[in-house]
Amino acid sequence: MRPVERGFTMVELIVVIVIAGILAAVVGPRFFDRQVFDERLFFEESLSAARYAQKLAVASGCPIRTQVSDTGYALFYATACGGIAAGSPVANPAGGTYSAGNPQAVAVSSPGLNVTFDSLGSASGANTVRFGANAFSFTVHLSSGFIETTP
Repeated sequence: MRPVERGFTMVELIVVIVIAGILAAVVGPRFFDRQVFDERLFFEESLSAARYAQKLAVASGCPIRTQVSDTGYALFYATACGGIAAGSPVANPAGGTYSAGNPQAVAVSSPGLNVTFDSLGSASGANTVRFGANAFSFTVHLSSGFIETTP
C-alpha cells in the first residue's frame, strides 16, 4: 500500500494569497483611516463637556450654557451667579477654561449644540448635535436633561 501524501497544492496556496491580497487592499485603508478616530474623540470630549455642565449646574445652582460647533466646545455661566458675571467661561478642574478647539476639523451639524442647563439639570435650547458623517451624535432631552448618545 502506497503512503498518502498530505499538503496543499501550489494552486491552493496561490488562491489563498490572492484572496488575502484583495482583502488587504480593500479593508486595510478603511481599518487604518484616522478620520473615524478623530470624530469619535471630538464626540467623546463634547459629550463629556455637556455632562460636566449639567452636573455643575445641579451642584452650584447656576445655569450653565454648553456650546458645541465646528470650532470646538465651551462652557459658560448663563446668568450672573455667586459673583461670577454672565457669559464668564467655566473653569475646568485643572484651572483653565472648560473649552477646546476642533483641531482635526471634524464636521459638526449646523447649528451645533447650544444648551443651557438649570439647577434641576433640565435643558433649554437647541438639543441635537451630529459629528462627522452622522456616525456619532447626542441629544439633550429638554424636559428631563437626559443626554442620549448614538451609537
